[in-house]
Amino acid sequence: MAAKTSHNDDSISEPSEDRFGIEPFAMTLAFGILQMVAPQGMVIALNGPWGSGKSSAVNLVRHHLADAVEAEEITIVDFACWWFRGEEELALAFFRELYAGLGPSLGSRFKKALPKLGARLLKTAGFVGPAIDMAGAAGAGTIASGAMSWASGLIKLDDSVEKLYAQISKALSDQDRRFLIVIDDIDRLAPDEALLIFRLIKSVGRLPNVIYLLVFDRALAEAIVKEKYPSEGPQYLEKIIQASFDIPEPRKEDLRDQMLENIEKICGRPNESELLQFMNVFYDVIAPEIRTPRDVIRLANSLSVTWPAIGREVDRADFIGIETFRLLRPTVYRAIRSSKELLVGGADSGTSRYSTDQKTEYDKILLGGVAQKDQEQLRRALKRLFPRLDSVWGNLSYGQDSLAGWERQRRVCAASRFDTYFRLSIGDDVLKKDEIDTLVENAADRSFVQQRLREALGILRYGGTTKAALILDELNLHAESIADEDVRPLLIAIFEIGDELDTPRDAAKGFSIGDNRLRIHWLLRRLILDRFDIDKRSAILLEACKTAPVGWMVDIADSANAAHNSREGRAPETQDRLITTKQDCEKMQAMALKSLRAAAKSGALSSNSKLPYLLYRWHDLAKDDGKEVKRWTKAQLARNDQVVLFANAFTSQSWSQSIADRVAQRTTLANVVGIEKILDVELFRGKIKSLLADETLPERDRLILSEFDAAWNRREKGDRY
Repeated sequence: MAAKTSHNDDSISEPSEDRFGIEPFAMTLAFGILQMVAPQGMVIALNGPWGSGKSSAVNLVRHHLADAVEAEEITIVDFACWWFRGEEELALAFFRELYAGLGPSLGSRFKKALPKLGARLLKTAGFVGPAIDMAGAAGAGTIASGAMSWASGLIKLDDSVEKLYAQISKALSDQDRRFLIVIDDIDRLAPDEALLIFRLIKSVGRLPNVIYLLVFDRALAEAIVKEKYPSEGPQYLEKIIQASFDIPEPRKEDLRDQMLENIEKICGRPNESELLQFMNVFYDVIAPEIRTPRDVIRLANSLSVTWPAIGREVDRADFIGIETFRLLRPTVYRAIRSSKELLVGGADSGTSRYSTDQKTEYDKILLGGVAQKDQEQLRRALKRLFPRLDSVWGNLSYGQDSLAGWERQRRVCAASRFDTYFRLSIGDDVLKKDEIDTLVENAADRSFVQQRLREALGILRYGGTTKAALILDELNLHAESIADEDVRPLLIAIFEIGDELDTPRDAAKGFSIGDNRLRIHWLLRRLILDRFDIDKRSAILLEACKTAPVGWMVDIADSANAAHNSREGRAPETQDRLITTKQDCEKMQAMALKSLRAAAKSGALSSNSKLPYLLYRWHDLAKDDGKEVKRWTKAQLARNDQVVLFANAFTSQSWSQSIADRVAQRTTLANVVGIEKILDVELFRGKIKSLLADETLPERDRLILSEFDAAWNRREKGDRY
């Protein structure tokens, strides 16, 4: 088995290529073959499981016999048995190769004896059927025409097997050289074909100066013999084989070193911050599954294909661990792939300890197809890849900081990263590493940041949200990577398009929370709270607000004010969590009121998607019991189009579904609680009634007004639905 840098599956042929300790064994075996006294059909077995390096050992034996071959002391004859299919073809090929190897060294008289002996044995011992009679003739059954032309016409000769055998034996004993017949890969044959090889060796095994080197997996061979000859078992092979040697097991350290060398060449070397986690995964997940040289090569070959395509989007250690399972533990790999909800993130909400039944269920799902002796090791491996299992099979738990770290590191245990490891592609729910790296590098470039976010608003993802939400989420995860000097320009760039980013498409559905407005709030806190003192972060926010549009300006001012003052039973924030000083907070309130007045004057306020919220904040900021905002709304209600606009702004939809329902039911709601603070209710409702009575009202406007009016009526009656 090769240990070459090309990661191919070829066997090694030079001692310098040996990385797993096969060379000393091969050299000793070669020396023994040369020093053997007058071998009489010696049969040597070289045993080892698939991938253990048997063919490499044979090549190294051949290397150490090269001088003897050059000096004509020994002739090596290779019989590639797995090239032939079917017992007849295999048997005929065996004698043909034997003749090709031994014939040139025999006298002309005895050169004829070997094919005769082969023909006799093939016929009388029942190795082949009637096809042998037609060898060399057209239409020879399963034997191709000409495949054994040297045996044609020999079947009718009267020479006995004993006589022919004696003639060949004498010719071989008179030789100064010996012959090594190498038959490799016997375990690649079908069971009947493998048994045929052993029978052929048994039939001609006692020839002088002939040594057979049979290479196979003994456990597999014995299983084949046991099935065919139940009464004989291992004794069958012992009657044929005189000496048997096992391929030396490679040192685990050598396998690990070679695997690490291959990983570094293919995947690169982990940096210092990754190294501890990488080595933990390597020793708990990867190394225990690397048992043979072929395992090393298979994993290297796989990584050489998959890593270049996906490597930058995943955690190096986790990806190699998952690939190890895919190749060497396919049952566990399939269980992992289909159990995402059981594996990603931390423990279930409110779960501090899993019950015995839950632990048993995890065992059944993830380790159900695994031998008992391997389960403890695999539990350790799975916990290393999926920390949530520390809560299932142990008593550890992880907080939100850990979850954010796993997302940032693109680990397989992060919910948004999991699928990438199994699809070998990037879904639209994940931002490519190059993209986030570029954003972080260009965080101070206002035009670049705004262009990327605006483009992202136009890119819809599978679930209907925009790519802008994904970018904001990733910036949150990588906030600590943004340089201190880039924080101010980045916030200015984002604040300036805050209202554009506040799209309903990116609002969380169902019981989830979050929208782009909240994502910006989370981001600014991650950027400023832990790296700047209160005066510095307050100054940054105050400057960023100077170009903020009305919606975001009011929102951030409201947030700053809420942090300084108790509201709805919540205490003010502590000094270390405040985003502004008290003085700057008051300045932001004034800036927000000024922005509202400017938007009202320009007409931009009416079309803002957050119109109701902004009107209520105007009421609070003006501190005049609503006089100013009511004057403005009264002026707007003088226009029919504004009445429709207001009705639409105060309308929302909710969805409900009972246990018996197959689909959810939509309900239109009128959000009118406290509406009297910001407009004249009687005037508003009167305008609605008047417009609904107007037959010229456009149908779209009629639908908006009628749904809102009906919802308001239901609310007044206490019948919300």
